[in-house]
Amino acid sequence: MNNEFDSSFDDNIFESVSRFEDMVNRNGTCYFDVHEYENIANYYIDQHNFQNAIKAIEKGLRQHPQSSSLKLRMAEIFIRNGKPSKGLYYIREVEPVENSNNELYLLKGEALNILGRKEEAHNAFDKAISLTSDGKDEIIFSIACSYLNTRHYKLAIKYLWLAHEINPRNLMVIHELALAYEKTDIPDKSIEYYQKYLEIDPYAEHVWLSLGMAYAMTEQYEKAIEAYDYAVAIYPDYISAYFSKANIFAGLERYEEAIEVYDQILDLEPDNLQAYLYTGECYEKLEQFRSAIQCYRKAIRLDHHCSDAWYGMGMAYYNMGENTISLGFLKKANETDPENPDYWFMLGEVYQKLGRFENSAESYSHAVELDPNDYLAWLSYAEMLFAENRVPEAIIILNKAFEYNKEIATLNYYLGIYYLYDGQPKPAHLYFERGLLLNYDEHREIADTFPIVSTNKDLVQLIKKYKKLSQQG
Repeated sequence: MNNEFDSSFDDNIFESVSRFEDMVNRNGTCYFDVHEYENIANYYIDQHNFQNAIKAIEKGLRQHPQSSSLKLRMAEIFIRNGKPSKGLYYIREVEPVENSNNELYLLKGEALNILGRKEEAHNAFDKAISLTSDGKDEIIFSIACSYLNTRHYKLAIKYLWLAHEINPRNLMVIHELALAYEKTDIPDKSIEYYQKYLEIDPYAEHVWLSLGMAYAMTEQYEKAIEAYDYAVAIYPDYISAYFSKANIFAGLERYEEAIEVYDQILDLEPDNLQAYLYTGECYEKLEQFRSAIQCYRKAIRLDHHCSDAWYGMGMAYYNMGENTISLGFLKKANETDPENPDYWFMLGEVYQKLGRFENSAESYSHAVELDPNDYLAWLSYAEMLFAENRVPEAIIILNKAFEYNKEIATLNYYLGIYYLYDGQPKPAHLYFERGLLLNYDEHREIADTFPIVSTNKDLVQLIKKYKKLSQQG
């Protein structure tokens, strides 16, 4: 049985479809043989019109109620469209007379697998294999695809292995084996099968791309870049391969090389928004902020609602110390995407630098509401309040942050310090000690920030205590 519905029709199919539709529209009766009904159903399936395909088979079964092929076709349509129980109904009807039909048991296994009835599915699939003589690797491949579709990757690999043993040159089997190993986080095996594929078909650019991604997963970056180069050598317009190569360069902080590849993309596609955004980010990393701004401007011209481009502009001006200009672009990014906590966080930062503390507090508040696990946003919020001598409010904020980030040493240290400044030594001692437990070494940075650490006898004693413990550990 084909895994995809047949989309090829003889010259008479359109005439048959026309007659069928006329019959339906006038609610009349017209005779079609079983083969014609199957072709009519195939036509609608090819058009993704499954409702009409089902209607055609239903009418076919009224005229040919004993037709096993129509019932199996109906079962297949229901199973492929997420209604396995309905598919099983038709399979059970024909099984007594079609018990030597491997296609029936393949469909039955697929339906049972979708329903999670693993043992029954396994038995049905084994029956399908036992009834197959020619093209056994194709039947086994179909079984593997059923398990791939239900994300049972280990079972899929088992059947793909069987198919591969029968026909070691079946490229579909080799490709799916590589993908299945990728899904099960065994990238070395994935690489092995992509290489086997390329030994048979070295001009498959999409497989070179997949091989490059597998190499990247195993941090074999130079091999990944080489694979992407092969992909674009075969298909010079292969944008995905260029992006994958450029992204590796960017990840390795080889920003100049990344920019060169993004420029190649823009030569091929001058209106590629993502290429402008990524190029802008690379220029930012190189601290070439004017060049970054030019890229973001071009992105905005392509899409005025691109929040990332507005944000990039804001960040570039922020890093240049142009806070007032930065604010305007960050506000625009925020207007375009008000649910992004990073935008609210940066608004809080810029407002704080501009001395607009109420606006800053409001922005930080939105940021932590959207992402309460972002302890840095909570911390910035509290630091702003602390700098304004609003210590009790800063403590309240950090206590809220603590509900979501108990195991962050920095928050514990800061809570301890703020309680100390607020004249509450007991909780100060408690939280500072938790900080030492979580990350002893971080206390040095805290002491540099807050000189009170070095002058408070209790905290000094705590540090000495945990120094001994850390040395023993």
